[in-house]
Amino acid sequence: MIPAVARFVESLRRAGVGTSPAEVLDATRALDRVGLEDRRRFRAALKATLIKTREHGALFDRLFEQFFATPSGAARKRRRQKPGGGHGMARRPAPDGIPRSAPETPRRPRRREPRADDRPRAMDESVRKAIRTARPGASGRTGRLRRVRLDDVNPAQRRGPAEMTSPLRRDLTRPMPTEEERALAEMVPRLLETIRLRISRRARRARRGRVWTRRIFRENLSREGIPFVLPRRRPKTRRSRVVLLVDVSFSAARATGYFLWMASSCLQLGRHARVLAFVDRPVEITAELRAWTRGRAVAPEPRRGRKFPGAGIRPSRSGFDDLLLSIPDLNLLAPSDYGRTFDALRRSKLRPAGRDTVLVVLGDARTNHLDPLAWALEEIARRCRFVLWLVPEARGRWGTGDSELARYLPFIDTVVEARDLAGIARGLEELLRRR
Repeated sequence: MIPAVARFVESLRRAGVGTSPAEVLDATRALDRVGLEDRRRFRAALKATLIKTREHGALFDRLFEQFFATPSGAARKRRRQKPGGGHGMARRPAPDGIPRSAPETPRRPRRREPRADDRPRAMDESVRKAIRTARPGASGRTGRLRRVRLDDVNPAQRRGPAEMTSPLRRDLTRPMPTEEERALAEMVPRLLETIRLRISRRARRARRGRVWTRRIFRENLSREGIPFVLPRRRPKTRRSRVVLLVDVSFSAARATGYFLWMASSCLQLGRHARVLAFVDRPVEITAELRAWTRGRAVAPEPRRGRKFPGAGIRPSRSGFDDLLLSIPDLNLLAPSDYGRTFDALRRSKLRPAGRDTVLVVLGDARTNHLDPLAWALEEIARRCRFVLWLVPEARGRWGTGDSELARYLPFIDTVVEARDLAGIARGLEELLRRR
């Protein structure tokens, strides 16, 4: 029954009803409780977990009747009858011994009315245009968006055996057991070592700058060590302040856990970097995250009847889900509200500001059809030097359903597709290059 529910959810998304992965998981858990015997209870469970507005309720009713329609009386009667024409009676042969066959009459093709769920499954046109105009050499750029880093693997190949053999390509938005989360977590140290070797900064010679003391003797060996030539190197750049604004809701918590683990190994938390977690409002978790990555045990609150992702992401004795549950100000059961988060951040003392500030946002921009308040992000971005957004979803879903990513793109400098560990590594590289 799960494949049928998945196809039904895809039809809802094509029709314009935004359903997040967390809501799909809630629907499957509700179906396990109510069962499949009672059609009325089955329908009520799906509608209560997938529908949020009255307009979408009418669309749900029409699509439900199309997907889970009960057969009529005539159809049930024809299903019980055998093809021989009677109730279980065989067809009598013709006098010449050749069995009779029904005459083939040409059927007129039925005209099918277009439906709302027949729309192609593709990203929003505004998102596609922003990505197209952000490429180098393209004209018609709008806003701050100058670079878009997408996955270089063809989406058609991701569904094949190559996806299953490459753990770096495992989609983090899909359901994942704790054992698989732990297997992916074992690859984080190797990824970090690769990123450090690739992003390492080396001193370069320059006409002006500080005297390069270590290179003086090498440059003057032919002059018996007399420093006739004083090589210089570029001045050391000042480290930027980094603000990580991460979505810890159910649909993005797993990608957020891997990213924070990797980012905390490359940034100095508390000194040059701050971490703000949000579901419907921002909460600073810098001290808690630093203690979690250093091995301190976390005492979480009761799970309140729901299992959160991130149990296998544990650089220490506690998992990432324990870290989230140990922060009392985080309401993990609240609906995602990006507009309220940006507005609260704009008015609070935690707002990022300064010419050397880099703002990093990790989230799918799904606002549950609430007001996105894009102007609040615009005001925050105006005070920052660089804005980086990591989207833990496939680019085909950007701007679809309740996603408001198209409203936020004009105020972002770089957007990265971070649906797997490889995408998170690309986003971390972009962050380290902008420091």
